[in-house]
Parts: sequence; C-alpha cells; structure tokens
Amino acid sequence: MSRQIKIYTIGFTKKSAQQFFEILTKNNVKRVIDARLNNNSQLAGFTKKADFEYFLNTISNIEYIHLL
Repeated sequence: MSRQIKIYTIGFTKKSAQQFFEILTKNNVKRVIDARLNNNSQLAGFTKKADFEYFLNTISNIEYIHLL
C-alpha cells in the first residue's frame, strides 16, 4: 500500500498575513517546505525565516522546513 503525499505551492505576495495563514489552516496544511534561496530578505515581510517558522507553528500548528 502506497501513501499519497499532496504537494501544493502558495505565494505570499499580494496576500495579507491573515489571508495567507487562513488559506493554510483551512486546507489542513501540516508542513511548509520553504524553497526560497533568500528567505531573510526585507521583501519577505511576514515570511522571514525566523518569524515565518514561529507564525506557522503558533498560528496554525504547521511544521516549517527550509530546504533548497
């Protein structure tokens, strides 16, 4: 018996933090894999690595992994 893993992509630009986290929560996301090379940029806003990991865990109980 094989286990299916569903993979989706989501962008954070043009979304508020509220919209972004509500989408993830509503869709029962369990883990976010951050594939961005520069995830500490000022342009990352609420998705800067340290903040993003904290928000995902605290707001939605979602695991964060940074994997290039």
